[in-house]
Amino acid sequence: MPKPSFRFKQFTIQQDRCALKVGTDGVLFGAWVNHQGAQRILDIGTGTGVLALIAAQRAPQATVDAVEIDDAAAGQAAENAAASPWSGRVRVHRMDVRRMNASEPFDLIICNPPYYAGYSSAADERVGLAKHSGELLFDELVAAVDRLLSPNGRFAVIIPLNREKAFIAEAARVQLSPVRRCEVKYVAHRPAKRVLLEFDRAGGDVQEEELTIENTGPFDYSPEYRALISDLMLNF
Repeated sequence: MPKPSFRFKQFTIQQDRCALKVGTDGVLFGAWVNHQGAQRILDIGTGTGVLALIAAQRAPQATVDAVEIDDAAAGQAAENAAASPWSGRVRVHRMDVRRMNASEPFDLIICNPPYYAGYSSAADERVGLAKHSGELLFDELVAAVDRLLSPNGRFAVIIPLNREKAFIAEAARVQLSPVRRCEVKYVAHRPAKRVLLEFDRAGGDVQEEELTIENTGPFDYSPEYRALISDLMLNF
């Protein structure tokens, strides 16, 4: 059973009212994102608020807006932000990003999306909204990013490797091109399952990366993974 709270070095996530808890994908993705230079950051589907708070820690110059459609998760994410060292820079909004308007565009948009289209729906409706794509489809996410991203902004996302081509095709429809890509293996001897992608409107050569989380088994973390999350996680 997941614990009701998850402690990081600089902040704590309370998650008992959130359908999806803090997991490896979220922490890895939040640590991989390039926050450099971003003044306005948007986290779409913030859940517990973990990506927004990682962004606030990594980008001390930025304001972070986080949107969440689920009432309970949005409320708890707002409480987590208020209890963090960056309460003055993180704002959580209970809203549907498809209906979001912003007075200024964002320099960086991040999303750990509901990406399990084609799989059986989750038994719990709230987990289904958070984990499956019955509520927010790839084309809807990309359309929201296109509307809210600044001309020189970046968009980062984590998705299953087997859905990469479909996502890149959707992004291309709004002239967003991948410029950074990282294949992720959970264990060294198994195939990669996730891909981390960064897009912008300029395009160009794609910076290719690979990352292995565990070498041989549980808790045998690779040096690269340890280095990536060392400023975030306890005991790293």
